[in-house]
Amino acid sequence: MNSPRFQLPPGPSYILRQLLSLKVAGYVAFAGCIHVGEGILGINVPLWAIISSSIVALPAILYARTELQYWRNKRKAESLGARLAPKIPFRWPAGTDLIVTMSGVFKTGYIGKSDGLDVPFVKV
Repeated sequence: MNSPRFQLPPGPSYILRQLLSLKVAGYVAFAGCIHVGEGILGINVPLWAIISSSIVALPAILYARTELQYWRNKRKAESLGARLAPKIPFRWPAGTDLIVTMSGVFKTGYIGKSDGLDVPFVKV
């Protein structure tokens, strides 16, 4: 007979996948380095450095992960004789300026008309 399989609901399953992700592993490695530096090596790290580096660590990990994924996709596309879709250049971090512009276009203009998106595409 087949034994019953235990399956988690989507919420806890998602949380467990996120806990085992590269982001959390990198953050734990960072905290471990601070602990090793203080305890074993005797390096006294100031509190302001720990707090500021903890704040910066997660966005840096996310940025590195995004760039690595882009590089992998680009290499895979080149190996297949293809190219990636062009990117719209942005001025603010994470393309926030494009979100602000598009929300203004949706509020005051027509959806099919791109009043605020007169930016040239960058070849990848």
